[in-house]
Amino acid sequence: MMFRRLAMVAIPALAVALTACGAQSGPLKADDAGVTTVRVTSSQSFNTAPAALLTQGDFTQDGLNFEQVNIAGSGSSNQIAAILSGDADIALAGSNAFVDAVIGGADLQIIAGTSDIIQSLVVSNSAIERFNVDVHAGPDERVQALRGMTIGAGVTGSAGNSALRVVLTHAGLDPDRDVKLVPLADTTTAVGAGLEQGTYDATWAAAGSGEVAVARGTATTLISVPAGEAPALDGYVCNVVFAPTRFIEQNPELVDRIREALAETTRMTKQEPEKTGQILKNSIYSGMDQQVFDLAWTEAVKAYYEGNLFTREDWNTFVRIFDPLSEHDYSELEYETVVNPVARGEN
Repeated sequence: MMFRRLAMVAIPALAVALTACGAQSGPLKADDAGVTTVRVTSSQSFNTAPAALLTQGDFTQDGLNFEQVNIAGSGSSNQIAAILSGDADIALAGSNAFVDAVIGGADLQIIAGTSDIIQSLVVSNSAIERFNVDVHAGPDERVQALRGMTIGAGVTGSAGNSALRVVLTHAGLDPDRDVKLVPLADTTTAVGAGLEQGTYDATWAAAGSGEVAVARGTATTLISVPAGEAPALDGYVCNVVFAPTRFIEQNPELVDRIREALAETTRMTKQEPEKTGQILKNSIYSGMDQQVFDLAWTEAVKAYYEGNLFTREDWNTFVRIFDPLSEHDYSELEYETVVNPVARGEN
């Protein structure tokens, strides 16, 4: 069991330079010990913590070694670029960017679904006072109070930006007219400072970002998706693991083992969140304030999916939520084309 195999020590995050080596062809080969190295790319946020746990764990008994590929930039589009260039074998990123890439001609498939979108809407206390926000009102009423605010969010087309637009629209706001959305080049470290300095009235970013200001008492979490406070996003599988279709076809047995390893990390996360959180804190988030980490991790744990499937219902929900607001026609894609059988629970 991975409960015994994940080390409770501080392990430096792997930093593997992105190389222009081009796509690998043919099945991945095991070393003399029978262990196959799988290169994983993901941003470093609680949205992608399952990928971090893969690289921090010892899966050699399963014949696997996961190696983190770090690339410049944290957006999902960068993870897709790494996959398409052959610099990584699998990626964990937002389903919106993945689907847009497939519509654009990328030959990729989902092999696992990992979580809801682990984001929160944090508002500076000064903005709460200026805009007379009732933090105890219902979710839609709280969102309606954002009218006129400047909100820092992910870039247009990102899962974060797309999800925020859905939340705003559900509450009766026009994302392009009733608020000012400012793209965040950095959705992690700079978010808290931006709130405190008045650069933004509010931010919509991964858990652990705006919470920096919350921990200092200068901001308040108005909406938490993992806490169920964004009903417009109910059933939305935001974070997915995907790979080139050719890679999946050439490594079918390996892909099945990859998804099972991912499911094992998720089982541990749900059953022993304190142990899993300490592993992440000691490695990936060693520089994060403990209070901030605890606030974010408590929310994040609620969002991870045991089993790590991406069902037909998940796909239909994605289309229902995002098709009306997208320039693309998501309904033109077939579930069987987008999602590999390993993630459908059909084999």
